[in-house]
Amino acid sequence: MKRFNQLGAMTLGLLAIVAAGSARAADEPDFSGVWQAYASVPQSGPGQAAALSEEGRRQVDAYFAQFGDNYIEPGAYCVPPGMPATMTSMVSYPIEIIHSPNRLTMLAELDMQVRRIYMDGRAIPGDYPTSRMGYSIGHWEDETLVIETGLLSEHLLRSWPRTENTRVIERAYRADRKDLDVERNGFPPESASDDILVFEMTVTDATLYREPQRINMYYQRIPEDEFLEYDCTAGLWYQALEGEAY
Repeated sequence: MKRFNQLGAMTLGLLAIVAAGSARAADEPDFSGVWQAYASVPQSGPGQAAALSEEGRRQVDAYFAQFGDNYIEPGAYCVPPGMPATMTSMVSYPIEIIHSPNRLTMLAELDMQVRRIYMDGRAIPGDYPTSRMGYSIGHWEDETLVIETGLLSEHLLRSWPRTENTRVIERAYRADRKDLDVERNGFPPESASDDILVFEMTVTDATLYREPQRINMYYQRIPEDEFLEYDCTAGLWYQALEGEAY
């Protein structure tokens, strides 16, 4: 009986540790919930041609020149855009945020993308593979979450080109819509919540851009039951089964 009591005590202790690790710290602002972009300033993304350096324009033009008229948008084959385009999307796809003390996890409905922002004091590693979403770390400055993203894979689209040298800094904080002088240019209805999550984003890449590119994104809280499954690849599979070329 004593052995079982000891095992029970150990189990309860482990559960307490897990619970402590999964709960949000009481003194942190809570970003949990489902959010949808309703405005951006400026409305056009900083990836436009005028923002590119001479070398950046050369690289982007060379990338598209190899395809000529045969270029196919990545989204047509369910290839997700990755950062920073995931956070600047204004095409009605929400993100769900799961907030815990040492990590903030973002689930984007668009292509079912996942962002993990580590907030345990680590640095961006030097021996880690690049990816579309990159590697993100964060820390608090009062009630503002500062997120740094690096290790991005090269993607030379005209809207948001990036290379392995691209860095994205976001300053995220809560706000009330009535306190923001921002014109709506997105999809959420006027009846949606006034609870706003602001992302002030700065994108730097000394090779691609003339100067750091800045855009502010405004996300509005929406009901959690409006987050849906994005089953993009199923259509490609059905076409393959039927022997159809896309």
